[in-house]
Amino acid sequence: MSFVGENIIYKATCGSTNTEAMKLLSAENVPEGTVIITDNQTNGRGQRANTWTSEPYKNLTFSLILYPTWVMIQNSFLLNMLTAISIYKTLNTYIPNGLFVKWPNDIYYQNKKIGGVLIENLINQNKIKTSIIGIGLNINQTTFSLTNITSLSLVCGHEFNLSSLLTQLTDTIQTEYVLLAQGEIDILQKDYLAALYWVYEQRTFQDKAGYFQGVIQGVDAIGRLVVQKENGQIAYYECKEITFIA
Repeated sequence: MSFVGENIIYKATCGSTNTEAMKLLSAENVPEGTVIITDNQTNGRGQRANTWTSEPYKNLTFSLILYPTWVMIQNSFLLNMLTAISIYKTLNTYIPNGLFVKWPNDIYYQNKKIGGVLIENLINQNKIKTSIIGIGLNINQTTFSLTNITSLSLVCGHEFNLSSLLTQLTDTIQTEYVLLAQGEIDILQKDYLAALYWVYEQRTFQDKAGYFQGVIQGVDAIGRLVVQKENGQIAYYECKEITFIA
């Protein structure tokens, strides 16, 4: 039985679908799998207090409400993995090569961002009570103010049906969510590592000590990026503590 995306709440315009989801949860009981979607998000939010700007009627901007009550707060990064891999697998059907998950949960084509995720969790006794998963995907937009942004349409050379893509993505999320609920964490971690941007490559990064050469080894159990520096030191980074340079 499908439940992710079965209940869709459409907002023609809204500031942030995550904010709308929060308001909804405070006012009523919301079925798990509910999607709040808009064609015109005016104040989208991204990771690291960034904004997410999207041209109206061109892209997918929505939030999904889940109740993963079995997930401990220290394991919350599993939800980031689940979401990123679901997006990756959906887009991978159209982009067979050059697609990556950039830690923690951005979606890249080659060296350009094609989508992002913002997850906000409500906690109850060290477990996740509710997870609001905000997703922004560049689909049919073809002009951007930044050079390191792209879209599915630009990569593939044609436009896509947003409704069909939403259904495909929510179906994939449900499949991955059921696997997580069944305890198939190893599969999720393996898929995430296989899609990880720059993994096992010698690259330049920056942390609070400055620039350095390093190799991404993966992600640990609590979601920290694991990087081996050129001196052999293994370093662990939280979000905002490391910058990808070249």
